[in-house]
Amino acid sequence: MSIELTVQYLSLLIALAALIIGYKGMKRYIPVALFASLYANLWCYTATYFGWWEFPLRVMPLVEDISFAANVVVVPVFAMFWVRYSPMSRIKWALLWSIVLSVFEYFAVEYTSMISYNNGYRIYHSFILWMLSWFIWYQFHIWFYKDGWRAEK
Repeated sequence: MSIELTVQYLSLLIALAALIIGYKGMKRYIPVALFASLYANLWCYTATYFGWWEFPLRVMPLVEDISFAANVVVVPVFAMFWVRYSPMSRIKWALLWSIVLSVFEYFAVEYTSMISYNNGYRIYHSFILWMLSWFIWYQFHIWFYKDGWRAEK
């Protein structure tokens, strides 16, 4: 098995294990996960259309426009945990997660065939996209429950 597929399967396993371990209280965040998956898929379709990035080696090779491991499992689980556990200083929380994921993505682009950038797309674009995404997902959660800060209870 290639390193690309190993990393993707390992990411799936870790995300699902984290969800199983921390399942208590996560039911309320399922809408965030579904929205994050839709959001990630729309970004991937758009990026593929404009040729910004592509996924040469995927867990599901017949699905060319998205990374199944990332968009259907990992990103939704990350979104659930981020929204649930984000402290009052969300900007620092978003910055931390964005840096960690951008570093991972940098290594994935540079040293594997999981993702490749094209047409001027660079790692700082992904960093900005991650930073904005956390707040979009959080605002979706607030909007979905329509009870403002009480959504955290």
